[in-house]
Amino acid sequence: MDEADAGAAGPSAPPGPTAADAPPPRTGRRPRPFTARLRDWHRDIGYLISGLTVTYCVSGIAVNHIDAWNPRYAIDTVDVALGPLPAGDLGDLERVVVERAGIDPKDVRGRFAPSAQQFTLFLREGGDIRVHTGTGRGRHKRVTPRHGLFQSHQLHLNQLKGAWTYVADAFALLLLFLAISGLFLPRGRQGLRGRGGVLLIVGLLVPIAALWALASP
Repeated sequence: MDEADAGAAGPSAPPGPTAADAPPPRTGRRPRPFTARLRDWHRDIGYLISGLTVTYCVSGIAVNHIDAWNPRYAIDTVDVALGPLPAGDLGDLERVVVERAGIDPKDVRGRFAPSAQQFTLFLREGGDIRVHTGTGRGRHKRVTPRHGLFQSHQLHLNQLKGAWTYVADAFALLLLFLAISGLFLPRGRQGLRGRGGVLLIVGLLVPIAALWALASP
């Protein structure tokens, strides 16, 4: 191609972008805001301790009404007719009563005879059998644990001791975290500057009023 042909073809196109002009590649994810991570922690911890929360709530409600019922044991009294008891010492009377009443000997905690005609057998958990030795008639006070409530009450009062003490402490700390972190999750009118702040003040006034009432003469 000569110079005349080159001029007729017009000016050449500008060079395209090179690798040096390309933007640098992204090396990682954009950092998440702290409130987003706090929300994740709040959610996960809530799932983690939901079982213990239900257990402690049920046990707490049961204990709140302890004046009306026994949250740990079911107690009833039934009439018994064991037949006349043979003469003998207290050990002999105990063996006869245990056999005729169908009691597990391991449940016996003691025995007592206030008179020659009265015999009492003390059983575990506060139960007893009181019979007239001449007729064998009397009453059996039966005390049986309330399954589920009995065990949850033991956990609530930390009667297991040992390692459960640390589990209960961790549970209390996690509940404290949920209470504090929950204050900062909502924003705007639903947060501390709005509806949330009002509810927070109302919630604080309840225990303050109760403590004031207890401290008043």
